[in-house]
Amino acid sequence: MPPPWVKRRRPDPTMRFGLMWFNSPTPYALVDGQAERNPDVLDPQVQARLARAAEDAGFDFLFLADRYQVISDASSRIGHGDPFLAANSWAPILMAATSRIGVATTMHTRYLSPAVIARIGANLDTISGGRWAWNVVPGTVDDELMGVPPLPHEDRYRYTTEVVGLVKALWAARGDRVDLSGEFHSLRGRMMGPHIVQQPAPPLFNAGVSDAGLELIAAECDYGFFTVVDDLAKVRTPVERIAGLAADRGRDPHAVTLVGSVGVLVDDDPARAADRLAELERDLDPAAATGWAQSFLARSHTYRSTHGDEEIRKTFGLAGGSRVLCGTPQDVAEQILDVHRQTGLRGFQILPLTWSVDEIARIGNVFAHLERTGCWEPPARRDWSW
Repeated sequence: MPPPWVKRRRPDPTMRFGLMWFNSPTPYALVDGQAERNPDVLDPQVQARLARAAEDAGFDFLFLADRYQVISDASSRIGHGDPFLAANSWAPILMAATSRIGVATTMHTRYLSPAVIARIGANLDTISGGRWAWNVVPGTVDDELMGVPPLPHEDRYRYTTEVVGLVKALWAARGDRVDLSGEFHSLRGRMMGPHIVQQPAPPLFNAGVSDAGLELIAAECDYGFFTVVDDLAKVRTPVERIAGLAADRGRDPHAVTLVGSVGVLVDDDPARAADRLAELERDLDPAAATGWAQSFLARSHTYRSTHGDEEIRKTFGLAGGSRVLCGTPQDVAEQILDVHRQTGLRGFQILPLTWSVDEIARIGNVFAHLERTGCWEPPARRDWSW
């Protein structure tokens, strides 16, 4: 019997906090030795312990990115993004270790057919008891490795929008026969169970920043997310644009939760927090950081034009291009609230700079300060997912 919340997911004005998941020995471009500071990413027991720690800390969801091709030779040399956990293969470990926290996994519309995406998603939603979400990614950076002919940017989003519609239609059919046709696909037949638990559908994420990407988020998605850079006006612009586009479609103003990715380093001693951050900054591997930045910018011409190469490269190796929030739990809570006020973001995807159960617990101490402001409520006390 599924938990009662899965059929009552609804727009909500309070904040949500996700954790960018530990899927590589060195998630950031840090020099040799950094991987030894982190636990073994390929140990299922480590993954389960970290997931339980995240749930205990109060995180709303875990977010599993995915990709197929190495970032660069320099990155692979230090274990930055290589190996990289396949999101849908490892997610069941996190789901089995937890009972409330959401788990979002990435599937690329260009590399997987709508029926495959629908079936994988329905199984993950069933395994988790209605706690799964799909991060919708068009593809592009791995096209050559995957043997897929590249599509022009606007065609990619037309293709992806069609796939999203077909996947939702397959979920809605719940095993009834379908006869679906579009510009790129034609689907006929009946899909076997299990069927999705969440109704009307699991949440959808997308990180598009182009006009076509913002249209997809406003029309079809529950979460849109962006990298938070120093110039917060550049973050507020797409936030306001999506709100307007969603309203134009008759959606509730809180229907799309817009999430900003931020690096976070928390310590009870502010001086020690600053020292730890300075040490990590000194440990950046320039070649790996440059390779990661170039890989990202090559696949996101719109992001590059929005934020600028230098702005992104400045912190790319340390927190994936995001600004880093550093200090005591109260300091970081106040910084989050400041970003919220200046951008309108109602969600934050946290990127820890190092990984351990203790590090996750320290970040979790931030939530108590946010709860007192009334902007966030622990998932354990909510009767709906996401």
